[in-house]
Amino acid sequence: MNARFMNEYSLIEMGLFIVGAILLTVYLSACIFLLIRQRQMIFTPTHDDSGENPSKLNLDYEEVWIPVDSNSKNQDKLHGWFIPATKEMLEGETILYLHGAGGNISNLIYLRDVAQLQKLGFSIFVVDYRGYGLSLGNFPSEISLYEDAQTALKYLINQKRIPFNKIYLFGVSLGGAVAIDLALKEHVAGLIIVSSFTSMQEEVLYMGYRIFPIELILNQRFESIRKVPFLKTPVIFIHGTSDTFNPAIMSQKLYDSAPNPKQLLLIDNFGHNNISEMIENPQFKNGIQKFIQEVKAMN
Repeated sequence: MNARFMNEYSLIEMGLFIVGAILLTVYLSACIFLLIRQRQMIFTPTHDDSGENPSKLNLDYEEVWIPVDSNSKNQDKLHGWFIPATKEMLEGETILYLHGAGGNISNLIYLRDVAQLQKLGFSIFVVDYRGYGLSLGNFPSEISLYEDAQTALKYLINQKRIPFNKIYLFGVSLGGAVAIDLALKEHVAGLIIVSSFTSMQEEVLYMGYRIFPIELILNQRFESIRKVPFLKTPVIFIHGTSDTFNPAIMSQKLYDSAPNPKQLLLIDNFGHNNISEMIENPQFKNGIQKFIQEVKAMN
């Protein structure tokens, strides 16, 4: 009887060991997958040329192609559109629009944003990162997005002859992290951060990946929360309170960590999927206009 019991116990023990080994293998495989494929999970560019451009919304524009590195043999180029302010509203302020992780600049949601910003009196330069839309280059990464944003800004400075104190960085969602990084390198007039996040690590944990060692796995970090304390640029953080993708508390944390001058604008009843509608909202427009006026008063 004892021998039979021991045999059964051994079989159970062996079964548990096998199950444990299988679970550990699955877990480690998932960790490796996240390590290798995280860029494809974070960046979701589209490459098709839909044929849409600012003329879809009756906007005049100039098509722009910018070599990413003139000293390199590669053929990497950024594609974008420069939309001038209307003559009756021309004041010289220009927005560099840095879009989020998905799609490309031909998407109607981005075109609508550009149209609304032009109505406020801005010229707008909207550009696709490498790997997005018609821009030429490898699949995007955190580093390449930072490089591309700086390349776009240099175009405005060197080719369009727009002074730094007339340029505002407008970053939406992941583009907000790109704009914050750029503002640490170049002293532009102001920084407008819309529906962004504190860091990719906090974003990933918020999305439910807490069972994985994200601190060890993550290499696309976008650590805005560590960068904003060093800003020397006036900044406004704008967020919809109904955002369940990047919750508004993230903009609150960024605001709390940033030095003055800074502003925080939380707008009720807007989430992450209707940011364009929020930009069309009078509360958003009034907030932007007030911010620009205060920045001008400082200069």
